[in-house]
Amino acid sequence: MAKTKLIINLTRDRPICVGELADGPLLRMRGLLGREGLPAGEGMLITPAPGIHTAFMRFPIDALFLDRSMRIIDIVERLRPWRMASRRQAHAVLELSAGECSRQGVEVGDRLALRERVVAGNAGDNGANGNGAGGSGAWRPWRRPAHASADVPLATPAPGHEPSALTRLSPLRVLVSSADRHFRTTTSVLLARRNCSVTTTANQARLSELIAREGADVVVVDAGDPSASEAIATVRAFARPVGLVLVADEAGVGPGGQAVLARWGPFGDLVAAVEAAERARDQETERA
Repeated sequence: MAKTKLIINLTRDRPICVGELADGPLLRMRGLLGREGLPAGEGMLITPAPGIHTAFMRFPIDALFLDRSMRIIDIVERLRPWRMASRRQAHAVLELSAGECSRQGVEVGDRLALRERVVAGNAGDNGANGNGAGGSGAWRPWRRPAHASADVPLATPAPGHEPSALTRLSPLRVLVSSADRHFRTTTSVLLARRNCSVTTTANQARLSELIAREGADVVVVDAGDPSASEAIATVRAFARPVGLVLVADEAGVGPGGQAVLARWGPFGDLVAAVEAAERARDQETERA
């Protein structure tokens, strides 16, 4: 499974993407080859790499060239397939979907950093590992609005953002229940960019109330939480059909034989699971 880290812009104090690390010869060689696209909110960090090529690729990308301190020394926007780009002092290249740099206001001189997930049992530790190398540093939380709480819907997609597989007439309403605040926040940011209306909670005892209040279509439950069994039972016993997605530290099989996704696995897997849960909910509603 690909290693993933949260990549943040320290200069602007905001997340850029959840990025896969291509830090081995085969991973660097493969890069984004064979993919149909790179969703907004996802990226690939190729290191060490003073340059990249887009031969055999099927879509344009934004390329951020980084020095050893993770400072952006150059940006090439909308680099098309069958092109090459390199910078003499670059140590790594962050590849994003075309247009992301402009949309997020990323500029030359900004300094980036990697953050790893919090290790189980250290959820209160918000220390930062500046370069993300080694150790188990917690993800550095970015600022939330002063009025925000753990149980309020987060932002909807930015105006003008390209639609994705989850684009629909009305936003898909997703409720994320996890004690891991970094997972709640990051998942909310990424799902919001897929035209989802997202509510998060760390209090699984409130699931029934929140499903009813927010009209949730799909609930993502962290199976690693102490009260996960009760939370799963609450979703399955709700008065109307509600889609259910399970996550945990590692992929596997959960209660009732339901598949469990790795909490920090590829974001595309979570999107596919949310879509499948919504379809299953619709089918159950039709039968009822």
